Amino acid sequence: MNGPANPGPPPGPHEDPARELFGVEPGAHEPLADLAAVAGARIGESMHVPAPGPRRWVAYLFLAIAIVAGVTGTSALSVSAGLSRLGPSIVVGLAYLVCFLAMTRALRAIPISLVYAIWSGIGIALVTLIGWRLFDQSLEAGELAGIALILAGVVVIHLFSDARVH
Repeated sequence: MNGPANPGPPPGPHEDPARELFGVEPGAHEPLADLAAVAGARIGESMHVPAPGPRRWVAYLFLAIAIVAGVTGTSALSVSAGLSRLGPSIVVGLAYLVCFLAMTRALRAIPISLVYAIWSGIGIALVTLIGWRLFDQSLEAGELAGIALILAGVVVIHLFSDARVH
């Protein structure tokens, strides 16, 4: 039985990260090795601290740009006649290029799960509303309920996600 009176065998060389990292053996200097291991762990944690406020707002600004560009590209895709009309086809390509460049910038500070949930949820809602207002597509109660559920899901993911900001 192991315990304070009988601590058992010391951990093997691959069981103690401080020993493996610093090559130390048990002895008087072990507290220093422990301190170094804790400091190393804290440095690792600090690399994943949420970005400061202004940087996060910039990331959300880029996410908004990605959403608007994605919705613009999808709307232009609707009138491009299968990419056979030059003007709308150019808008599609440029809008999607801006969309993905802006999304890449947003991903620097916001986890991908949140970026994709917000981008796709708001994008679906906006494209549906544009289809209804500009292209005379019908919107029935079931479709409106579905959009409401998508947006509610985005809010739930955003509020209750354990995903940490980079």
